[in-house]
Parts: sequence; structure tokens; C-alpha cells
Amino acid sequence: MNGELGPFIKLFYRHWKWMALGTLFGLLTITASVGLLSLAGWFISATAAAGLTVATAYLFNFFYPSIGVRLFAIVRTAGRYAERIVCHDTTFRILESLRSWFYRHLEPLAPSCLMQYRSADILNRIVADIDALDNLYVRVLSPSVVALLLGIIVLSFLWIFDPVIAGTAFLFLFAAGFAVPVVAAKVSEQTARQLPLRTADLRVRIVEGLQGLPELLVFGGHHRHLNNVEESNRALLQSQLQMSQIRGFSTALITLLSGFAVLTVLYLGVDLVNRDVLDGANLALLGLAVLASFEAVLPLPLAFQYLGQTREAGHRLLEIVNSEPAVSFPEKSNPEPVQFDLKFDQVSFRYFDDGPLAVSEVDFHVSHGQRVAVIGETGAGKSTLVNLLVRFWNPTSGRILLGGNDIRTLSESDLRGYVAVVSQQLHMFNSSLRENLQIARPGASEGDLRQALDSAQLIDFVDSLPDGLDTWIGEAGKLLSAGQARRLAVARAILRDAPIWVLDEPTEGLDRITEQQMMKVLHGLTADRTVLLITHRLVDLHSMDRIVMLERGRIIEQGNHEALLKGNTRYAALQASIL
Repeated sequence: MNGELGPFIKLFYRHWKWMALGTLFGLLTITASVGLLSLAGWFISATAAAGLTVATAYLFNFFYPSIGVRLFAIVRTAGRYAERIVCHDTTFRILESLRSWFYRHLEPLAPSCLMQYRSADILNRIVADIDALDNLYVRVLSPSVVALLLGIIVLSFLWIFDPVIAGTAFLFLFAAGFAVPVVAAKVSEQTARQLPLRTADLRVRIVEGLQGLPELLVFGGHHRHLNNVEESNRALLQSQLQMSQIRGFSTALITLLSGFAVLTVLYLGVDLVNRDVLDGANLALLGLAVLASFEAVLPLPLAFQYLGQTREAGHRLLEIVNSEPAVSFPEKSNPEPVQFDLKFDQVSFRYFDDGPLAVSEVDFHVSHGQRVAVIGETGAGKSTLVNLLVRFWNPTSGRILLGGNDIRTLSESDLRGYVAVVSQQLHMFNSSLRENLQIARPGASEGDLRQALDSAQLIDFVDSLPDGLDTWIGEAGKLLSAGQARRLAVARAILRDAPIWVLDEPTEGLDRITEQQMMKVLHGLTADRTVLLITHRLVDLHSMDRIVMLERGRIIEQGNHEALLKGNTRYAALQASIL
């Protein structure tokens, strides 16, 4: 438990004052409940006994007990309200801290270490698994402390009247507050641990089904996928049913223990009454005090029953958090580059330790202000070079130099500022055009945004929209065409104003005319900048200063357009095949 939940308990420490306050209100509420029921029982019994004769009725003071009953009722109500407010506020503070902490650990792992996880599964860990950790404070830690302290208070109170009754009541409370929760946790551990896994499996299947619904419908696979969703749902319901059965059994067991405790206390108390050690009203007080004290231990079996779920949720979060990032950045660049040329120096890389080389001994130089195209078939290793340049991964061997400095000596903020990437896999957020552009430069003015859109030849389209820059573009930019999304990505790069541009398949998915227009725009925008063009399409390559051709991760030839056409080269053969 320490290994799975210990790190989270340490995170709770910053909120210990709020946690202590919520626990204090919980203890005050339960104590008032015990006081209310026991005093009310004593008051009724004592009043009945006093009414047997006129003399005792006349002498009986019913004002103070009635004040006590009202006071306990008010404290119980106010305490319960305060406990709910403070405990829920504390829980939300804890969840906020947990999500921020998890995201801080998650961000350095992207994308290299997160490739093995489904996006829906990561989302489920961020939401459902972190939510499951709220059980740790509001259902386990706080109620356990309240039950322990109340047990001590009740034991001390009963001890005043009779040590045997006090010890007997405490044994029953101990059995209900410790033995039953431990048994419930043990019996339900395997099922409780399955709950987060089955919940995640169901959500992943649903999300993937929604994302791939068009393909499922086209290929007739929606019925099979629906069956898989129903199977996951049945498995989750089965686990929930088992947990409900265990909960019902533990609740019934505590109810029986509370009944036996009251009967035992009454049995022992009757003897004391017969011996004139105790009067009848005090016997009612003791019996009802014991009965009311079980309110403190009633939620514990359920809390410990779901402790396995909480532990599994903690394990799933730590599984990601404890992953080692594939790259780490220095806090400050040392030294900062003076010029912005690129050098791939005998770079080799494999994605998996036992996998094949994605690129092997790649060696070429891009001078400052030069345009170099890296071409090759799909899978040749072109996009891998981009991933290495932006340090999503580090080379297995070799190095990449920027301005003569190894990029591993650059801070993350500096590297991101030096290199602007128009990615092959564009992502547009489900927000406005303005917010999608301001990702590149937060706080960019209206004029800056319009100038970037004008340079990307998208301003006329934006001006034609009723809401202009505030137009919502839908999830993944579905309300934009492929060409518009590409131009918007170019506008982002313009706003970034980086000295190095990496264009990874910038014309992918565009028709020939739009493709030529886009390349013309890009050539105009990248004047005096270092440009690395990644493409498998032989379009407008005559304007590039040099062409590097990859095959199976290796450079097979390089040179300018004219020189490659003159020789007996693969490039010349490819150009001839498209004429």
C-alpha cells in the first residue's frame, strides 16, 4: 500500500490544514449525534421516572436537558454542513494538485513514452483514476481518524459508569470498525482492482468506436464492435454487482454487531440497576450512546472495500509517472548558437532497443539560409529525422548540431524558439481560429494574426466568415478543408518567426494546383531562413539548394536538382517516371 499510495499521501501534506479541519468537523458531528441520541434517551427515561410521583415531578429540572438536546441538534446540523463544505472543498483541492502533478510528469514523456498507451486510456487515468484517489481522504483517512477518536471518547465516557460496559462496547466497536473493514477489503481486493481496468477498457472501446465510426459503418464492423462494447459493459456490471453484494453483507454485519453491542450493554446494565449501582435513565443513556457510536464505523467497510480500486488507480498513475523520459533538457542553453545551420552527423536511431534502425549513419549539412529537401518513399526515415531534430527522441548514435552546437545542450524553450515545424500530422484544437493561431505566440495582436493569415493566403477566407477570427473550427479542425488547415499551420509557423523551418509533407492531401500554390507561398515565406523540406512528392524541387534521398533509413544520393538529373541516379529515374 505504501508503494502504490505513499506518493499520493505525501502530496496530500500541503493540504493538511484543510484535511484536519474537515476531520475536526466530522468528529464534532459524530460526537453531537452520540450526545443527541443518548441525552434524548436519558431525558425521556428520566422524565418518565420523575412523573411517577408528584414530588419527583416537581423537583425534576427539565430545562437543562432540553437545552442540551437542542444544542446537540444544532451542533450536529451545523457540523454536518461544515464537514461537507470543507471536505468537498479539500477533495477538489487535492484533485487539482493531483492532476497538475500528473500532467507535469506526463508532459516530458510525450510522445516517445506515451506511444505504448491508447489516448483514451491516458484520458481515463487523468480523469477516472485520479478521481478514484479522492476515496483516500474523504472515505478512508478522515472517517478512520474520526472513528478512532470517537471510540476513545465513547470508551472514556462509558468508563465513568462501568469499566466492563466500556470494554465490552469498545470490543464491538473495534470489531465493526476494524475487523469488518479488513475482511471486506480482503474479500473484495481482486474485484476492486478489476474495476479501474474494466472501466478503462469500456471507455477506450467507446471512444475508439466513436472516433472510427465512419470506417466501422463502411466496412460493416459496427455490429462486432458493439458486441465488444457490450461484453466490456457486462464485465464491468459483474464487478459492480460483486462489490454491491460485499457491501450489503458488510453493512448487515455491522448492523448485527451494533444490535448485539446494545443487547450486551443492556444485559450488563440491568444487573447494575438491580444492584442500585445504576439507575434506569442512565442505562438508557448508555445503551443509546453505544448504538449511536456505530454511526462512526458504518462507512468504513465500504471505504476499505474500495481501497483496492484506489490502490489500482494509484498503480496505473505511477506506471506512467515513474517512466523515464526519453529526453531531458538543460535549464539553460550552453552556449547559445550564433548562426542557424543544421548538421546531421552520422545519425542513427531505432525506436525500440531490439528493433531495426529507422535511420542509419545519416550525414548531411544545411547551411544557414539554405533550402534542403529530404525525399524518399514512405517509411524511408524522413519523419524520424524531424522527430530527432525537435528532440522527441535522442539519436541512438551520432549527433545533431544547430549552429555548431549539439542540440542536447539547448534548453527546451530555446530549441522550440529556433525551430518551427509544419507537421505532417496537423492537429487543430476544438476552439476558434484565433486560439489555434495563438498557440504559436500567446498574446499576439489582431494585426499580427491578420498579417500571418495574409502571408499564408488565408485572410480572404477568414474575412468571409461571419465571426472572422473567432470562428469555431470544430474538433480536429473538421470545419476546415485540408488546404485551409495546411495554410493555418503555415500561419502558425509565421507567427513563431523561427530562423529554422521544418516542413514535413506540407502538401500532403492537396490537389496538384493547390500543392503548387502552397509551395510557392512557402518559398516566399522562407527567404533567408534555413529550410528542411521533408517530402515524398517530387514537386518544385528544382528551387531547392540540395536534395537528399533516403532509402531504408540511409542516404543513397544527394546533390542539387540539375546535378542529380544529369547522372544515372534514382532521382533522375523517378523524375522521368512522372513525366
